[in-house]
Amino acid sequence: MKLRLVTAAALCAFLAIPGGMTTGRSAQAAGDTAPYGHSTEAEEVDRFVRALRTIRSQYVEPLTDHELVDIAIKAMAERDRYSAYLDDGEYRQLQASNDGAFAGLGIRYEAHGTRVRIAETVPESPAEAAGLRPGDVILAVDQQPVGGAELATVKQMLSGPEGAAVSLTVLRAGTLEPFEVSVVRGKLRIPSVRLAAVGTVGYIRITRFDRQTATGVSTAIRSLRDRIGPGIGGFIIDVRDNPGGLVQASVRVADAFLDKGTILTARGPGRGADKTYTATPGDETDGLPLVVLVNAKSASAAEILTGALKDHRRATVIGTTTFGKGIIQSVIPFDSGALKLTTARYYTPSGQSIHKIGIQPDETIAEPAAEDGQSALPSNGIPNAANDQAFARALSILRSR
Repeated sequence: MKLRLVTAAALCAFLAIPGGMTTGRSAQAAGDTAPYGHSTEAEEVDRFVRALRTIRSQYVEPLTDHELVDIAIKAMAERDRYSAYLDDGEYRQLQASNDGAFAGLGIRYEAHGTRVRIAETVPESPAEAAGLRPGDVILAVDQQPVGGAELATVKQMLSGPEGAAVSLTVLRAGTLEPFEVSVVRGKLRIPSVRLAAVGTVGYIRITRFDRQTATGVSTAIRSLRDRIGPGIGGFIIDVRDNPGGLVQASVRVADAFLDKGTILTARGPGRGADKTYTATPGDETDGLPLVVLVNAKSASAAEILTGALKDHRRATVIGTTTFGKGIIQSVIPFDSGALKLTTARYYTPSGQSIHKIGIQPDETIAEPAAEDGQSALPSNGIPNAANDQAFARALSILRSR
């Protein structure tokens, strides 16, 4: 029974490999040796099981069947930097993130010289409740010093499950000695859309694409039109530093600004992977001028939106060349965990693949210079036209119209 389970798991793992099944050949007769790359599915599964048995019985450290199959699936899943096998916890975290919910402390932090400084605390968050303030310097996380560490490392140290506590060693301006703060991670809902009226121009910042983004953009359009009035000159859509998110969310946002035409074409080997998304009648801005701000960190879903508006000449794109992620991942649930697998390439309305190329803006303007390793883009509010030339140029274009 145990061996049958292992064999079944091995078969499932093998079938997850794109191109793993035989093409153009029938099953071979017993004893027929196939050239490398042309063996039958049964032969490859047999090879997999023989390797599993050998490693299980002879490897210096004991390994269970579950551990070995888990290792194999992870290795096969990681065909590129975007594909992965997610355990139950990682899958739940991804689902929550797509819903716009996060388990965390509720702080935004940045590098300040060799230190890590809190730049912002989310209102009504665990961090605010624990008394943390913007400007506080984090010296250690759970007694592990963070001085000089990469921000990605700090993120790993601060991350954890909802309900778990983390201890921060903090130094505050005006105090002589560091002090300890215990913060219990909680569920946070951080809006992916922010808005502001800048004179006669509406500013909409999209920080990621989740299930709340399209509704947030539609609400922002209505709110800004009501706030500014009939003299509104257009909208700035800021997707700088936006890493992407859900394809459907970016398609819905693009549809809000388009009245017709293709938004996105996806092509892949799997069933249902080939798909074309088109705009539905009705532009929520009634054709008001648009400027999209991008940079090298605008990726994935942010590039879908940018490519659609640029190709249809619906918006002027300003900034620097985007990241260049032109592939789509599908999340395929298992009984335990899920596969996040690259299943398709996408193409802009003009038929261009932007993968590893990015989108070239209509006007190339460098983003504002950063100080102390922190992002020069505001996490809240609006950019400063005095030092943000791309933002200033966008305002100039829309005001002149």
